[in-house]
Amino acid sequence: MQKQSLSLGLATAMLIAAGPSFAVENEVIMDFAGQANNLPLYTSATGLGTMTVSPPGVGGFSVPSGHTAFVTTPGAGGITTVFTPSSTAVPTRIAIYDQRASTYRNITAKCLNPNTLAIEPCDFGNTALFPRTNTPPSAAPYTQATVFNWYGDPFYTLQPYTPGSGNIQSNGGYVTLPPYVREITVTAYGGGNADFSGTDIYMADPPSVSKAFAPAALNPGGQTTLTISIKNPGLGAPIPGVSVIDSLPTPLKIVSASHTCTDGSLTAAAGSTSLSLTGATLPTAGCEITAVLEWPNDTASISACVATPTVTNRITPPAQFSTAIGQLNTEAVADLSCSYTPPVVSVACTPSELFDSPNQQSVCTITSSTPAGSSGLNVNLTPPAANTRYTSDCSTSVTIPAAQTSAQCMITATANTVAGDGDVTATLAIAAPSNTNDYTIGVTPAQVVIKNDDESGGTTAKAVPTLGDWSLILMGSMIALLGVARLGRREI
Repeated sequence: MQKQSLSLGLATAMLIAAGPSFAVENEVIMDFAGQANNLPLYTSATGLGTMTVSPPGVGGFSVPSGHTAFVTTPGAGGITTVFTPSSTAVPTRIAIYDQRASTYRNITAKCLNPNTLAIEPCDFGNTALFPRTNTPPSAAPYTQATVFNWYGDPFYTLQPYTPGSGNIQSNGGYVTLPPYVREITVTAYGGGNADFSGTDIYMADPPSVSKAFAPAALNPGGQTTLTISIKNPGLGAPIPGVSVIDSLPTPLKIVSASHTCTDGSLTAAAGSTSLSLTGATLPTAGCEITAVLEWPNDTASISACVATPTVTNRITPPAQFSTAIGQLNTEAVADLSCSYTPPVVSVACTPSELFDSPNQQSVCTITSSTPAGSSGLNVNLTPPAANTRYTSDCSTSVTIPAAQTSAQCMITATANTVAGDGDVTATLAIAAPSNTNDYTIGVTPAQVVIKNDDESGGTTAKAVPTLGDWSLILMGSMIALLGVARLGRREI
């Protein structure tokens, strides 16, 4: 295709002065410096992508340091370079430089349709999506401004050239690309002389994923919020085809989950151990997946907390994170710490004294310093020894129900009227746990005294007190004197 022969009736698109309205991250030139100048295939040493050259090793083709490709004498047959980005790089600009009036380029590209995800010819005629920026002219011979011709269907070709003739040149310019460009083809043509034609392909970071727990430490039964952040690194457009998979470390479970991405299907059932987002679109400002997680407080989860107090949650691209235009393959990593102190279990019985009468009971309460886990807390007991003076439903173990802090059992006195059977003591104690993580022993044992209440109502008669002989004589004399005195009063 030659610039003189294309007459499709399309207006010549002049360069606009404004640059892109967004700022990509880590933009660099695709550079093949250090490789031979006659290769058919070049591979970026920094993982940006590849370049094929056809025909290779002709026309003074070279890969100079600081630039992508340069042709000294492209000739009428042209030299074609095809640039394919890797899955970890996004093309952001096509730049041309040091272009003489005797040369021109045909540029075509393949783009991802963000709606259908189909690969289609890029529409360079849409200057809203593909804005053009001119490098201003300078001192002779760089006195011209590059001109761009756009040839639509069926060519879909953008043709930059330097107007005029003779030994005049332009400083070139660049076309800013949306993030959907998947392949770029540049063919340089010339008149057979030292025509010069330089091309630079700029690449930037694709979307990336990161994650964090808040809080980053908890106890069994506690909750944390996992935030998965998907970054759009200033690419200036939504990115389709977002897929995220997160397999949670044991024993974490999902309580609830939501996301702020556009569209997509989030699978994150309560109680499950993984989540996935498929078919989503990444907004220009990025988006997040937020999941409330719980470290359960059942026996197995408590054991896991003790055995592995720190767990690591990973998302590994591209298997667990990808987009339709690629992704940074940097693993998203977040650590969550768990700490556990066994509850202190104590026992107390109220009242601590009973009588061997009807309806005499003591309530024994087994108390945990923290609420029991989801499977309850089994507490081992040493029950009271068997005795006819009391009964007890306190067995060798008791379970404190989930989310509760206590359980109870009873000691009941046996009613009787036997005098002299004395007092007995019923002892209830906390025994060692079956699993050392279950609990530690606090106040123990608890004792209940069953007292004999029949001593004051016995059947044995007790002797009446008596006086001695001299005491009786004295008492008789006093009575006689009192009688004489009374008779004397009557005679008077």
